[in-house]
Amino acid sequence: MKTKVWLPILILAGAVGAGGFWYFAQSPAPFPASPGDAPAPDVEALSWEELRSGVEAMDRLEIRQQAVLLFQSGDPDQAFLMFKQAASKGDGWSARAVGLMYDPATFAAEDFAPEHTAFSKPNPRKALQWYDKAIEQGDADARPLRERLIAHLREAAAAGDAEADRILKRVQ
Repeated sequence: MKTKVWLPILILAGAVGAGGFWYFAQSPAPFPASPGDAPAPDVEALSWEELRSGVEAMDRLEIRQQAVLLFQSGDPDQAFLMFKQAASKGDGWSARAVGLMYDPATFAAEDFAPEHTAFSKPNPRKALQWYDKAIEQGDADARPLRERLIAHLREAAAAGDAEADRILKRVQ
């Protein structure tokens, strides 16, 4: 009798364990919650003047490294500009970083000084555009972020958010 009770419990526990393993094995590689959580680059930080005057001669990785340093040093506004520069040179990682800066799930208003920035609130439409650019540039880790944002917008639209509905109509 005792064996009959435990057998279904063991089968259920095994199924839950296998399902959990499958879920975590399918999850994308973790990406920093914000560009500032990326590992610190092993490069010397350049001044803003040096960056502005030399950015055209820099390759996308050098620009990205400087952007991460700017973000980590507390200047996300200038980091944003450098991430955009790196993305314009084909850096999908940087395009994803810009998307994260706009994404409602990862937007952190406290990262931005209202008197120095255009960032006052998240912008899911722009986040999607940057995730799409990152995907086009070969950054596969942007796809699950895009899918998560689409799911968020669908929930918001179903709850009556007209802006989320408008964004979804443009995307699909």
